[in-house]
Amino acid sequence: MRRSTNRFLMVMALVVAIFLTVNVTRGERGTLSAPESWFINGFGWIQSLIHLPVQPLLAAGHEEESPETAMMKLKVQAQNLEKENEELKKLLGYKKEHPMDTITARVAYRNPDRWNNRLVINRGTEDGVKPKMPVITSEGLIGRVENVTKYMAEIQLLTDSEGGPGIAAVIQTGSEEVLGIVEGYDPRRKCLILNKVSVTARPEKGQMVVTSRLSDVYPGGILIGTVDDVKMSEGKVEQVVYVKPSASFENLDFVMVVKDPEKLQLNQLQK
Repeated sequence: MRRSTNRFLMVMALVVAIFLTVNVTRGERGTLSAPESWFINGFGWIQSLIHLPVQPLLAAGHEEESPETAMMKLKVQAQNLEKENEELKKLLGYKKEHPMDTITARVAYRNPDRWNNRLVINRGTEDGVKPKMPVITSEGLIGRVENVTKYMAEIQLLTDSEGGPGIAAVIQTGSEEVLGIVEGYDPRRKCLILNKVSVTARPEKGQMVVTSRLSDVYPGGILIGTVDDVKMSEGKVEQVVYVKPSASFENLDFVMVVKDPEKLQLNQLQK
C-alpha cells in the first residue's frame, strides 16, 4: 500500500510540475484554464492529504514504532511548529509596523527545476487574491501574483531568471530619491538589476531601495533591498545598480499578498 500511494503522489506531483512549466510560456494571462486550475487546485488537496490523513495510512500494517523513533518524530514536529510560529510572529509584527491590507498564505508547492522562478501558495480568488498583487514576507518584497485559481495562486519571484515586468523603484539617498527600474536578476552576483538610473545620481553601497509609489502594481515604500554595487552602462547614458534583496528566497513557508485598492483600480483603468 505504501509503494502504490507513494507512486500515486509522485505521478500527481509530476503532472502538476509539467503544467506549471508549460504555464510559464503562456504569457500574461492572469487566470488559468479549467484543466490547469483543476490540476493546481488538485495538488493542494493532495498536499493536505500528505500532511494529515495519508501518514497514518502509510503507517498502517507496519510494526509498531519504538519509543525512541516516536520521540524523535515528536521532536521534529515540535521544531517545525516552533519555526512556523516564529515566522507567523514576524509577519504579525510587520503588519503592525506597516499597516496594509494583506492575505496571509502558505507556500504549497515549489518546483525544484524552477526554484528561483515560481512557487504556488494555498490562497486564490476565494480569498481575494488577484493577478499582479505584490507578495511580501516580513523581510520585504519577493514577487507578485502571476496566475490564480479558485483556491491557489502562482507567484512570480523577483529572482525569476527569465525576467518579469519592470518594477518602478527608488534609491533612498537621504537628500533625494533616485528613480530606476528593477529589470532582472543576476544569479552570479545574487542581486537584482536596477536600470535607468541617471548618470548624475550618486547611489552608494548600503542605501535602501524601495518600491516607487508611481508603480502601477506595487504600493510605494515596500523594501526591495540595498545597493550592493554601481556600474556605468555600456553606452554610458545611464547607471546600472546591483541590489541585494532584503528578503531570503531560500526557505519560504509563509508569505503575505498585498491588497491595494488604488492599484487595483489603476489596473482596471489600464484594461
